[in-house]
Amino acid sequence: MEQSHLIVSHRFNQGKFLPEFFVTRAFIKGEISMKTRHSKFLTALAVAGFSLGAVVNSATAQETAALPALELNTKLEKFQFDSDKFIGQRFTAQCPSTTIHDKYEAISGTGVYSSKSPICVAAIHDGKITADAGGMVTVQLNPGVETYAASSQNGVDSTGLNNSKRSMVFIDAADTTAADAAQAPYIPRLKWDTKFSSTGFGHKQFVGQRFTFNCPAAPSGKLRRITGTDSYANNTRVCVAAMHAGKITQDGGLIHLQLDPGKKKLVGSLRNGVESKDGPGGHQTVSFVDSPLVN
Repeated sequence: MEQSHLIVSHRFNQGKFLPEFFVTRAFIKGEISMKTRHSKFLTALAVAGFSLGAVVNSATAQETAALPALELNTKLEKFQFDSDKFIGQRFTAQCPSTTIHDKYEAISGTGVYSSKSPICVAAIHDGKITADAGGMVTVQLNPGVETYAASSQNGVDSTGLNNSKRSMVFIDAADTTAADAAQAPYIPRLKWDTKFSSTGFGHKQFVGQRFTFNCPAAPSGKLRRITGTDSYANNTRVCVAAMHAGKITQDGGLIHLQLDPGKKKLVGSLRNGVESKDGPGGHQTVSFVDSPLVN
């Protein structure tokens, strides 16, 4: 048995309250147990933002992201993303480099494209990537438009089209103003007991993707417990976990959630007035990020 000690306690010195930190951790067969003393003091620290157990789940969202690698003519429908429930959400993936022997499937539109257009071909047409280099692209699914303009750009011809159910635009990290405005009316508004697993966004092909939600003000009374710290269980209550992670307060607000690969074990903690528990990580976990764009 290997033991390490970090102690949390308090003492008085010359009439002043001085905190010290004392927590005992015992590492037995990879399992971590934590015994705390002076629980009232720990609670006060947790409300102030101090977290116990966060070390175990300390991998950042970007470290765990696993974005899909597309083929040249892959469309959103391959990932079941071309659906009304994803309007306003964003999809990020890696496009390949191309050769003169590759054949482009048809795209429709200029700047705004039919959602049935191949993602990478449209990205080349829009100038977001080059054919010889490929690269990472992010598209936002929007409602359809009445007219899609034809044009020739960057070696790619696009056709015109009248009407389609949904459209897509490429997100430019330097200026997301227009995309954010188009997104705003479609951001799902959750309840504080809504679990991520019930949103329909938790498919395995979405690992690495980021989704935006709106949390209302918290209801009165005690919040339900969640599982994990920094990384949370796939069936976690989204708004409660976001408050635990420090992304919102009880006043609610916009949050950006990333679907991550699973973890063998999640460790609970008391943070920002919210208690989480230990538990299995499952096939997918979720984390909270500051931006809806994968850098």
